[in-house]
Amino acid sequence: MKRIITSIIITACAAALISACQKTPVEKKAGVPMTIQASVVAPTGTKTLYEYDTESKTLEGFWNSEEAITVVSFGRDGITAVDEFVSYGEEGRKIAEFSGTWTGNEGDRVICLYPSVDSYAGNSIFDGVRHGSPTIYMRNLSTASGALQHDDPSSVSDVDLMIGEVELGDGDEIYVHMGHMFAVFRIEVTLRNFPYEAPPGSPFDQARINSIRIKCVDPDSDEEEEWGVNGDPVFVRFSGLDVTTESYTGTPFTIERGPQDYYLLDSGNNSDLTLMDEDVVEKTFFVPVRFDRDLEAGYELCFQFGGNYYDDEEERRNSVTVFPGCDMRKTITSKLSLENGKIYGFTVTI
Repeated sequence: MKRIITSIIITACAAALISACQKTPVEKKAGVPMTIQASVVAPTGTKTLYEYDTESKTLEGFWNSEEAITVVSFGRDGITAVDEFVSYGEEGRKIAEFSGTWTGNEGDRVICLYPSVDSYAGNSIFDGVRHGSPTIYMRNLSTASGALQHDDPSSVSDVDLMIGEVELGDGDEIYVHMGHMFAVFRIEVTLRNFPYEAPPGSPFDQARINSIRIKCVDPDSDEEEEWGVNGDPVFVRFSGLDVTTESYTGTPFTIERGPQDYYLLDSGNNSDLTLMDEDVVEKTFFVPVRFDRDLEAGYELCFQFGGNYYDDEEERRNSVTVFPGCDMRKTITSKLSLENGKIYGFTVTI
């Protein structure tokens, strides 16, 4: 759907199978055909093909021609049904009508999840979306977003994490307002020669920065700056959502906080942010983030740049190594309230 997300620029203008053994087959419910009209809660509005307007500093989004959501029903003891609903229509429509067969029980509460758990991004983000589960888990967005593309806001479109509770209207009207569970950092990076020399035999190339790490540090904390809850008071890596009728609040609870690591492109050490034969490179990246606290005065907001390499033997990337001279920190001078669905702009020079 086409809506507008207000941009804030810091200091300037700163989303079942029952596995128990059965001796006799369980009768499958026929279900009820249903259509749910879905829109996105203001002020965010979003979906899915993002375009960034440099004049108005807004991020516009549209419902794609084909979309899917996961409809989750739950009762006193947890999830009772998981149903897939799909929508087909004109690209750019404001309200999408999702149709499917509902297999929940009378008296259940019903919520919708986006992206659909059957999609790559949804499967990467959500866990516990199965019959009998009392909790839905949400993993780090950076895992699902994949490598970030230079100046391509659509790189965050698939991880537009949204949750909404289905409301019953007059007659047969059924609708849901989807609310964002993430915000976007727009990072403008100017890369110059930096004082780093890779040691002999190192897999890192000093001209190739291919990772961005975002984190927050509380200098007054007695805890060490480390990976996990104690090392970052703001950014959320892993969270959960209680789904029983007695505990559901609609607000996820934090399980783990910590640095947010993002890769640039995804082919070994190749990167969209590299000096190569140029003296200066300027790039812009759109980065999805989650948080459960504000940036308080005195906190240090960190943008760290570095490298990682693909380990052929382990068939995976190794953890990010922050290059010397690439740890950019900004001390927050006054409290900044972070809001889901909004864009926050930052300018960094390395």
